[in-house]
Amino acid sequence: MEEFSAGGVLLKGNQVLLIKSPSGVWTFPKGMVEEGEDPKDTAIREVQEETAVKGEVLQKIGEIEYFYTKNGKRVKKKVVYFLMKYKEGEPKASWEVQDARFFPIEEAQKLLKYKGDKEIFKKALQLAPLFSKDL
Repeated sequence: MEEFSAGGVLLKGNQVLLIKSPSGVWTFPKGMVEEGEDPKDTAIREVQEETAVKGEVLQKIGEIEYFYTKNGKRVKKKVVYFLMKYKEGEPKASWEVQDARFFPIEEAQKLLKYKGDKEIFKKALQLAPLFSKDL
């Protein structure tokens, strides 16, 4: 079984938007790509659904893949992440997440637990200077 998701690394100045997952881990907002949906649109939708923050996609960062177990079955999950800039809204948790807030970049780097998240964040920070006038 395979799942395809998209998410956003949303920057607001020198801060980044993180969510606290139901399992209590700080990560980036993401969700399943719906049939016929462009992954960019998925990232925008999921960020807004999970955090109430509106963002705009600047560029694709990259993809990560991992496996997890769902209902006793091994699932391969592929997630494509996009660098996003803040448009409007104050972060607040939705029914899907425990918490949502902006963190200074240095603090966010310490909070991220998953190897894939750390790699994506590193790539996002390498891309960010290209868009510094937008952030």
